[in-house]
Amino acid sequence: MENQLREARSQLDGSFRRIEFLTKELVKRDNELRKTHMQLSTAKEKETKMRAILLEKTNFNRVSDHEIKDKFLSIRQKVQAISRSSTYDLSMLDPAIWGHLTVKDRKNRMMSDIFDLLQHYILNNRVFCQYQLLYDKPDPRYDIEVELGYIETIFEHNHVDETLIVNWRIATMDCLSKLIGSSPRQKIVAHEIFAYFGSIISPKSGTREQHEVEERFQIICDEAWEVAMIMRRSREGHKCIVPPTRTSKCLINAYETLAEPITVEGGKNEDMSDEIAYSLFGALVKGAQYHGESKGEGVLEKAQVVLKRR
Repeated sequence: MENQLREARSQLDGSFRRIEFLTKELVKRDNELRKTHMQLSTAKEKETKMRAILLEKTNFNRVSDHEIKDKFLSIRQKVQAISRSSTYDLSMLDPAIWGHLTVKDRKNRMMSDIFDLLQHYILNNRVFCQYQLLYDKPDPRYDIEVELGYIETIFEHNHVDETLIVNWRIATMDCLSKLIGSSPRQKIVAHEIFAYFGSIISPKSGTREQHEVEERFQIICDEAWEVAMIMRRSREGHKCIVPPTRTSKCLINAYETLAEPITVEGGKNEDMSDEIAYSLFGALVKGAQYHGESKGEGVLEKAQVVLKRR
């Protein structure tokens, strides 16, 4: 019996020593975790300060035409590559609408659709921030950027001095940059564009291939946001525009300084007419009041357009 008690006491002492050791280790790990949290918090504060500095510098540092043009052409090249990706089977398009188009024409139409979505969501939108805004007591009845865009439209329609509008827009963008939080979340655009073409994803493409294409859309949108923010902050009126083929008849002669014919839909070059069918990708121009029919001095990159057949 005495031996059993001695053995039990020895085991109990061993357990106490183990508990003491684990307690010390727990305190040690807790201190390390606290230290890591403090370092992470400090890093986030530095990141926020650096972002503010970069945004502030953007107001004063002009981006060269060459730099913004290179970014613009990079987007166009990537959009063209996706429109020709084997991930999509363009024969799956509605034959009642697309049946008369060749494979080349369908790929061109897809490239045009991708550009239209980029133009709608990012490049030609009155955006003030590329990130989701976080602020106290948001009113679900209002979208702050939509309201600001409406105010900007009123300024323009009532002929407020362009310099004043630009100064207001840049100052407003700086204010909104304070509402993006320490871990900014980019607006969801790439996924929506990817989903738009979901009905023509080839049955032969696997999950990995589809994921890679969606990632390529994300890269395109990231670059588009970068270009859009540069254009919105520009004091020289950088814009992405296209001949208004959806609302009016556009003849190539009237837009020769703005647009470059690439091909003829449903025919060869000798079959081309003078009328623009649609734009493959828009034009990059400089000058807030630039119009396609006027002088071409402000065109940094012409729009790529497809002509109708005679």
